[in-house]
Amino acid sequence: MWSKIYLAILAVACLVMAFFTFYSWSWLQSIGLPAAAVAGYEYHSGLAWPVLWIATIALLVLGNAVLWASERAWAMWVTFLYFSVFVIIRYFWLDQAFFQFKKTNGLFDGSFSIAPLMAVILVVIMAAIVFFDQFIVLRLRAKTYPTAAQNDEPAESNEEEKASDPE
Repeated sequence: MWSKIYLAILAVACLVMAFFTFYSWSWLQSIGLPAAAVAGYEYHSGLAWPVLWIATIALLVLGNAVLWASERAWAMWVTFLYFSVFVIIRYFWLDQAFFQFKKTNGLFDGSFSIAPLMAVILVVIMAAIVFFDQFIVLRLRAKTYPTAAQNDEPAESNEEEKASDPE
């Protein structure tokens, strides 16, 4: 059940982020006033940022539920992939296009953008968060349901039986 809920939320989150990404990019293709295009881009890309964070947190929480219920961490790493893809799209493609648009239209005099560096830092931080979150959830689950310790006892008794059997 958790997997189906997770996949439904993931699909909605991807659609919403794809919409905001495309709509932000479409403002940069505007043939109107450059200042109006910049304002439209900043508004829609500004809306996309909190949506990305809220969706990532929701997906990570649902990923924890999937991990707890099934002992499989696929949902947490898909959340990392979701976050990474949209951060890379935003910082490597969309912000670079915005940087070039402002530079081409004389709205900005900068020579370089640090956006790709920010993307790399955010992706590395998110990978660390997902890794340690997975580690913590698995440890808590093992303490809550200590089935592995019960399975070890019969294995030890089988070894003792084999050692005492002279065959």
